[in-house]
Parts: sequence; C-alpha cells; structure tokens
Amino acid sequence: MDLTDHNKIVKHFFEDVPQINLDYIKGFTSETGIYQHSKFNIPDYHHGYCLDDNARALLLLLMFSVEENKPIENGLIKTYLSYIYYSQEENGWFRNFMSYDLKFLESIGSEDSMGRTIWTLGYLIAHNPFLKYHPIAKETFDRIINHVVTFKSIRAVAYSILGILYFLEKYPNQKSQLEQLSDLVDFLVKEFEAASTDSWPWYEEILSYDNAIIPFSILKAGNFLNNDAVKEIGIKSSIFLDNILFRNGHLSLIGNNGWLTREKQNNNQGQQPIEVASIILWYKELSKLNLDVNASEKIRLSFAWFLGVNDHKESLFDLENMACFDGLEPYGVNQNMGAESNTAFWMSYLHAKPFCK
Repeated sequence: MDLTDHNKIVKHFFEDVPQINLDYIKGFTSETGIYQHSKFNIPDYHHGYCLDDNARALLLLLMFSVEENKPIENGLIKTYLSYIYYSQEENGWFRNFMSYDLKFLESIGSEDSMGRTIWTLGYLIAHNPFLKYHPIAKETFDRIINHVVTFKSIRAVAYSILGILYFLEKYPNQKSQLEQLSDLVDFLVKEFEAASTDSWPWYEEILSYDNAIIPFSILKAGNFLNNDAVKEIGIKSSIFLDNILFRNGHLSLIGNNGWLTREKQNNNQGQQPIEVASIILWYKELSKLNLDVNASEKIRLSFAWFLGVNDHKESLFDLENMACFDGLEPYGVNQNMGAESNTAFWMSYLHAKPFCK
C-alpha cells in the first residue's frame, strides 16, 4: 500500500464522518458512569465500571469542547465527574473497579487509573469553559496530588505530569505543584538513565502499553521547564519509538500478547486502540519541533490504522454503530466495542482531524 492509498482512505472517512459522533458513548453510559466492557455492541454488566474509563470519557468530552469550541450540555460531564468524585476516599486515594451493583471491588485503585484522573482534572481546571465544575475538580485534584510523589508506575507519572502541567496553566505560581512537577520529571529522567543504552534509549527494559505517553509528557515538561537535558531525552526516546512503530508502510503496534524487549522481536498480536490516541497526541507535539519524523504524515497513518491500514488489513470502525471495535487479535478483529476503544477512537479522530482534511 503506497502513501496515497492511506491518505485517500483517511480523507474519504472524514468526508463521510465530518464531525464527532458521541451517540454510542452516550448509549454506553448509565446514571452511574460509562460501562467498562461490552459484549459486541451492548454493555457487559459482568464487568461494571472503572475509574480509568470514566476519566478517559471525561477527558474526551472536555477536549472535544475545547478543540471544536462547542459547549457540551448532554449531562455526560456531570456523570463522569461524579463517578470520579465518588471513587475518591477522604485520604485522596481513588478506587478503580466497581461492580454493576455499585460495589467497589478494591480498597485502592491502580496508580495508572489515578494518573489518568489527575490528567483529566488538570485539563478541566485549565480551561475556563468548565468554570462551573472547577470547585469540585480542584477539591478532588488537591486531595490526590500530594500522593503522586509515591507513584512507581512510569505511565502513572507521565499522566500526572500532564495533569500538573495543565493545572499550572491556571495556577502558574503554585509552588507545591511546581516542585511536584520537578520531582516527577526527575523520576522519569532517572528511569531513562537506568534503563537506556545507545541502542535502547528508553525508560524501561521493555516496551509495553501506551508507550507514546511517556515521551509526550517529557517533551511537554521539558518545554515548560525550559530544560534542554529533559527535552533531549524526550527527543531521543521519541526517535527510538518512531523507528519501531512504523513497518511496511503502516502503523504496527506493540501487541499485548507479549511485549517487546531488547532480546525479543516485536509481537504485533493484541493491538489496542488506546495506543493510537496517545501516538497522535505525541506526534502533534513532535510536529512543533524541527525533527525529521514527518509528524503530519505519521498522524494520518496512525488514524488510518483504525480504517484497515494495519497488519490485518481490517477496519476497526463500524459505521452502522458508529463505534470502534476493541482491537486486533491473532484471529482478526475483536468484535466487542468497549469504553476504552471508543474513547480512544474519538480522541484520535479529534486530534487527527486537522491533519486529515
């Protein structure tokens, strides 16, 4: 497939779907929050809800409102923000998983789910169109934020960096958040220095899930801090990841059926839509730099992954349901249409759109 083919596919898709369509997501949401998983195109009550997906869904709505300059008055922002608030304990920690009968299934959630929530709350606080939600968002943010320095998950730290950067747009002189930002960036720098070699300039000895979010956060933090050493780490790791993701003229994601290590060849089975959303955000950041990565073209190629420009040559978007399938498995397309996949698809759509007209 040559480059003109995927450009035509993407262009035609945006002509057929000229604006974001949240009908499936709205139908996938109850009064409590967005359901976690589906069985084909209906909610699978067996898996209930989770903080992760409600934070993702809220971030999508907020970004849609900002990027498209369109207010959202469909009640979903309140629903997702209410779930986040209810998930938080008085001590600031969040719980992640909730059963269909509204019982939390753990005493404390994953660091990654908390980091994503911090990112979402920071984004909300940074933008004035959501002023009526700022008091509850800031109260929730303030209760969790002092815990971030205990995080050990690299991705949780990356998500938290993004949230703090947005928070500082609103409160640029908040000393405690400036210190936390520096501490979190130092953590990622030390992880990079400990794991990286000349042939493996990365933050871990493995490439697993949502990899692009790490250099994305480092690049944004390095720019905010005006720290050339941090920016250089972001650039080195970005070039490394860029060289891995695109093979045979299309995006080939690292699959979750076995991650990529220094010793093992890449596994491309179990590719997930969440990867694409972060990749597009990352390339948007790279497009601001003078790097030879052809960022605009990579954004179009990344979105084309949803439309069949992938290892299986199968589309993951279903026009009848206006919804995204859950990923590429060894047997082909996973026919379920869960929350993560659909929030990732529409976030990818939102940020790819300016590059795909």
